[in-house]
Amino acid sequence: MARTNGDGRPDPDELLRLTRTDDSGRGRLKVYLGMAAGVGKTMRMLDDAHSMRRAGVDVVVGLVETHGRSETAARIADLEVIPRARIDYRNVIIEEMDLAAILARHPDVVVVDELPHTNAPDLKNEKRWQDVDDILAAGISVMTALNVQHLEGVQDVVRSATGIEIRERVPDCIVRNADSVVLVDLPVTELQERLRQGKIYPPDQASRALENFFRTEMLTRLRELALLQTATFSGRANGELRLAVAVPFEPEIARPLVLRASRLAGRMNTRWYAVYVRQRRTHPENISAEQHRKLSENVQLAISLGATVITRESEDVAGALLDFAKSEGITMLVVGRPTRSGLVSRVVPSTVHRLLERGRGFDIVIVDV
Repeated sequence: MARTNGDGRPDPDELLRLTRTDDSGRGRLKVYLGMAAGVGKTMRMLDDAHSMRRAGVDVVVGLVETHGRSETAARIADLEVIPRARIDYRNVIIEEMDLAAILARHPDVVVVDELPHTNAPDLKNEKRWQDVDDILAAGISVMTALNVQHLEGVQDVVRSATGIEIRERVPDCIVRNADSVVLVDLPVTELQERLRQGKIYPPDQASRALENFFRTEMLTRLRELALLQTATFSGRANGELRLAVAVPFEPEIARPLVLRASRLAGRMNTRWYAVYVRQRRTHPENISAEQHRKLSENVQLAISLGATVITRESEDVAGALLDFAKSEGITMLVVGRPTRSGLVSRVVPSTVHRLLERGRGFDIVIVDV
């Protein structure tokens, strides 16, 4: 099951499955996919590596680029790291992942960052994704990360949306044949704020990025591409794409959420559902006429956009959504970002937190509205 970052704990069973080779003896591949640098792919991957190590898995870092980010460096500090190979090319020393050393060490799982990277000349493979294929062939499982714009199959869309020619590309079959794809998502405004704070690039580079690749409209398009690629993977794994959106009572959240789900369903070319779980406090007799009118407008909006609207009665919103997802074979459930945070979210978990803890067999995509 692919999940967004930040709110869910890794599924121990899923992490342990990664340590077992498939029937052919190949290692298993887990891909962390995001819309752009800075969303947290590497951090999520390293957090999962720590969880695996605590479970007794032999996991090592083959290569992770910190890009000067102290948070990333801190995550690596107590993991075993395979030293890099030093390549002398035209009197310049280039450091690369040491494929031979990884194969000789032969751990259960190796962490390999920045999958689209082009290797230094004269190495065995031109591309890092080819190194990863060699590692998998040796029976070692791999956790790796990339941004959606580096996939070969989306180049026409990326070119039209960004005007940029992406040179380092990864064949779609890498993601298509992966055993697991994890969408690491972040609201566009939050990513831009991280950029302004210098958490992604140095200040001068950050300013240029905000005017170019990190413009709001560009990131929004890339984010939807990442959502779509994850949904497509989920649909292949389950045989059919089916999307549902959890419609909240709050109209200011419900309307943009329904619109986002409609766009996703259109790009996925799939049937979709708008599911509203009504609690006692939101029954017509317990809400104002204005609240009832706005709720009805959102339901009518979903119908007009082609959704099948489903209403359930339950005090356990997460439970009702999970039951519906299971009964209808939902492959992607779209929800709004939790409004609770910090200590409050730990004492009184939100519906989204409960979904992340209990959901299995489908993707949960948290979107900022």
